[in-house]
Amino acid sequence: MKKRFFLILIMSIFAIGIVLPSMTSPVAAQNKIVLKSGWKVIKGAAYPGVPYHAKTPKQSAILWTTPTVSKHTNLNKYPYETWNVVGVWVLQKGAKKRVYYQVDGEHDTGWVWRGYLTKGKNPNAAKANDNPNRLPEDD
Repeated sequence: MKKRFFLILIMSIFAIGIVLPSMTSPVAAQNKIVLKSGWKVIKGAAYPGVPYHAKTPKQSAILWTTPTVSKHTNLNKYPYETWNVVGVWVLQKGAKKRVYYQVDGEHDTGWVWRGYLTKGKNPNAAKANDNPNRLPEDD
């Protein structure tokens, strides 16, 4: 009887040891992403592609590959672009919190601080066809 109890106890501990580490929450998975020293993800959520555009199209606004780590490009290169927000991260370092939107556009994708964007489709999108710098593959 004691052998059977001991065997069940050992098997239970073994099963918990295998199953428990594989169960992670979405935020825990996002914490594995390497951020600049001191920053950590405290919230993360997916969005169904809400349209946003640059608040000030000529202003320098960084499009990050990974928030706070590697700069990808600048939003002022795409003044007529409407960006679809597909994810949101809240990052924290001490008492400071920043919200980054994961955006997907016609020409590029990345992460942008929310202060650079305004909700809604780009009102200047119609001017995109008049742009002399427009490339043939943009059609």
